[in-house]
Amino acid sequence: MGAAKTPVLWTTGAPGTGKSTTAWGLYTRLREAGGSVAYVDIDQLGLIGPPPGGGDAAHAIKAANLLRVLEVLRGTAQVIVSGVVDPANPYIDGPDFDLTLIRLTCDRDELRSRFLGRGSPAAALPDLFAVADAYDRADFGEEMDTTGQRPEETVAALYHRCVVDAGTPRRPDPVPPLPGPVTVVTGPTAVGKSTAAFGALRDLWERGMPVAYVDLAQLGFTQSPDSALLSAVWRGYRDAGAKRLIVVAREFLPEHRRVFDEVTLVHLDADDTTLTERVGRRAEGESALLAGDELRGAPPGVRDRVAARAVAEAAGMRASGGDRVVLDTSGQEPAETAAALLAVVAQ
Repeated sequence: MGAAKTPVLWTTGAPGTGKSTTAWGLYTRLREAGGSVAYVDIDQLGLIGPPPGGGDAAHAIKAANLLRVLEVLRGTAQVIVSGVVDPANPYIDGPDFDLTLIRLTCDRDELRSRFLGRGSPAAALPDLFAVADAYDRADFGEEMDTTGQRPEETVAALYHRCVVDAGTPRRPDPVPPLPGPVTVVTGPTAVGKSTAAFGALRDLWERGMPVAYVDLAQLGFTQSPDSALLSAVWRGYRDAGAKRLIVVAREFLPEHRRVFDEVTLVHLDADDTTLTERVGRRAEGESALLAGDELRGAPPGVRDRVAARAVAEAAGMRASGGDRVVLDTSGQEPAETAAALLAVVAQ
């Protein structure tokens, strides 16, 4: 008798319908209930450039990487996925998982309000409505109208569709190191790793260099080794044509290093004042909103605790030394740090 298939619940929909908020809410509620659960933002699986010439290509890369990630996650009791799909080909299929695709919708007035309320530009509304219309015409998955619902109500409505179980995630087989070159950007909380790395990445894309990007923290919402996930995603990016990779990680551990055969480690540092200021700016919404962000909208007490932790992390990382390039970002604007990092990556 074969092993049970891993259930995968995927929330999708036009921007503003609540797919990411709902998926993250399900993940946190299942985790708090003691379930073996993983969360995957499929948009994190398609960060390769120069950006593919057309939405179909981008969707294909994400879908292929998602299949690789789901293979690593076999044995997890419940996998939650969020993100856009290709309306013409919305489903993925594999022998080891059962997919439930939930298409979130809401009426146009509320969609407009949600979209603008999160800071998106009014000039993008025609494109937003075009996407919503395309999803409605395709009529895939199970439609769930969230008009008038609070996020927690949408989560509650889907929670009973999920499996709450301890699960037994399997330990993936070891794989040989994959070719680089790979640049790994480390540093304490709020030093600006993701902002600098993505700024350098965009510049490399503009130069026509086929480069991929992984934020290791965004692969970390699982009980499976993130080194196995990192290997799976990099293999997918290589298959899609990437020649080099930028990885962002607070710490780069020995098990991560074993994934690659050529690594340049770049460590971002900053003085106490700069780190404290950056914690405050991130809490006020300066950086991109990512899953699990503990700082967005955090009250002063939380900001103070995170700032103290960041200062302590920085001190510990300075003392650890190691073979790495250290960039002191004290007092720098994001563009300055990105330029300094680019100079290292592009060598």
